[in-house]
Amino acid sequence: MVLPDRWRQRLREAWRAAVGPTRDPRAIARGVAAGLLVAPTPVLGLHTWMALGLATALRANRAAALLASNLSNPVTFLPLALLDVRLGTWLLGRPLPELAVDEISRARLGEALLAAWLGAAALGVALAAAGYPAALAAARRRLADDDAVQPPSSPSGERSL
Repeated sequence: MVLPDRWRQRLREAWRAAVGPTRDPRAIARGVAAGLLVAPTPVLGLHTWMALGLATALRANRAAALLASNLSNPVTFLPLALLDVRLGTWLLGRPLPELAVDEISRARLGEALLAAWLGAAALGVALAAAGYPAALAAARRRLADDDAVQPPSSPSGERSL
């Protein structure tokens, strides 16, 4: 399908606005770090919005943030939530709260949620701190390989979509 140049330019601009910076390795790495930071949080269903918001605030690549936030998915959510609670209780120096379904109290539930959020924050910071340099190195390598294989097609150095 051949599109007129004007349409192609508009599509390219819309894509760049939606995704964020794609040729900046630091922006891609910031996106990965943003996604990894929110992935362990115990809010099933909100990871996408949290990753998009954080990536937008950091001027990061939003596609990279969305991909990285998918570390938390229906298969990994329960193990991550349990790890959050265990890590949080360890950081608080408390024993693991026992929550039997028939005797859940607000105090016990509050303790478990505090532990889960604290553990998620610690795990998210650790994942983001490890993910940023790894993603930065990978993005630099990938963009360097792309530049070596395919030289820029326009005088301004931008490639077509």
